[in-house]
Amino acid sequence: MNLIIYVFAFISIIPSNFSENNLKSDKVLLDEEFVYLCNKPGQKCYYTIPCMVLRDNCNEANGKIFKVPLSRAIQMKREKCECQEGMN
Repeated sequence: MNLIIYVFAFISIIPSNFSENNLKSDKVLLDEEFVYLCNKPGQKCYYTIPCMVLRDNCNEANGKIFKVPLSRAIQMKREKCECQEGMN
């Protein structure tokens, strides 16, 4: 009888450990900062908010604006640029 209780306890511990790890990895994804950039290679900036400068530059290059993790923007060798106002 004690063996059954030990097996049941062991089996119930395993899923809780896996779900705890999943929650930690989800939290990391939620904590990552996102930025905006144009998908054209000639555009070298990323912005913390979408703004008119980004939209105008991206339209001139016939590109599209994307929201990406900051780590991806850095990996793409983009530099942070400032804009004065957000898009309306």
